[in-house]
Amino acid sequence: MEIKTESQYQDYKDKLEEIIRKGTALGEMELLTNADKEEFVRLTDAIGEWEAAYHPLPGKTSTLITNAIREKMEEKHLKQKETASWLGIPESKVSELLNGRRPLSLNIVKRLRDRFGIPADFILDHI
Repeated sequence: MEIKTESQYQDYKDKLEEIIRKGTALGEMELLTNADKEEFVRLTDAIGEWEAAYHPLPGKTSTLITNAIREKMEEKHLKQKETASWLGIPESKVSELLNGRRPLSLNIVKRLRDRFGIPADFILDHI
């Protein structure tokens, strides 16, 4: 279950709210049918992925950007240590960046553009 548009994201949120209202009316979420519980999990996973990519929390890096970095690492057959060297940052920062826990600085954006060929406008559109 993957969200492709903002409209679909809103629809999924509405469906999730409906399931939550059902659970609340029953007195607890555990009283929902198995189908509703499974749908709840599918919706929350899809919404979480969309929000991580398109509505990241401040200080986090979008999964769209981290996925682009991972793809470039694979293309160039680079491990995290080599990537750190290419970007001129410690290996621990690469790990934090790839896991979405480190925000991008302007210098890292420039290096991703210059050394990895990731367009700056793509990065800026997804920060």
